[in-house]
Amino acid sequence: MDLRLTNQEPTEAERAAVDSVLGPPDSAWVGGDRGDDGHAAHGGHAARAQRHLLLPVLHALQGRVGWISQAGLGYACRRLTVPPAEAYGVASFYALFALEPRAPVVAHVCTDIACMCSGSGELVAELERTIGPSGERPSNGSAIWLESPCLGLCEQAPAVLVTRAGETPGDHSISNATAADVSAALAGTRANVAGNADVYRLARSPIQVNDGRVWFERKVAGGMALEHTLREAVNRVRYARATT
Repeated sequence: MDLRLTNQEPTEAERAAVDSVLGPPDSAWVGGDRGDDGHAAHGGHAARAQRHLLLPVLHALQGRVGWISQAGLGYACRRLTVPPAEAYGVASFYALFALEPRAPVVAHVCTDIACMCSGSGELVAELERTIGPSGERPSNGSAIWLESPCLGLCEQAPAVLVTRAGETPGDHSISNATAADVSAALAGTRANVAGNADVYRLARSPIQVNDGRVWFERKVAGGMALEHTLREAVNRVRYARATT
């Protein structure tokens, strides 16, 4: 990814996705129409104050368009005054984000350790036999399945997260997933659905400490458990032990 902002113009869908999170731009310096604000730069501090919205903006692009193009990423960078290389580093870190065109419907099949211990290896083998290799589109041409790192759905192992991109994006998880469940999801029907899986959700997991129960918050943003999450959990456990 170049360190410079790209000159490519985002599509209307990409603009709409970013603006749905940040609101319409009020200056040409952050992606608005040129000429309306003369030669003055407005909103620099306000734009920088919104940098924490980078992840929601990337989710909005992925959900609306189905992938994050250089033009879409560049528009997000201008709106947030974030360096392109920094935004690219975030977008390329999470497995739920695509930096190349991807089918609008994707079944993300977790193959991380918890799901592996619950049969995800056998599930993947059956999907390869009945549907085709990971990333290959079945006959309907609009849906694929992919192997995925941890989805934060360990209690549903083997878990699958089905995402749908478009004007009305959405997602749902499948618990104790089978190949038939995944096939049904790719065909547009739901089977064995565990409820909506919000990729911004805070999943609460119990930890036993001295016969007590400490709850820590684990933020799932679409790829893997983050290091700071584990540090937070350890710190809370230490605090619980010190105060009991």
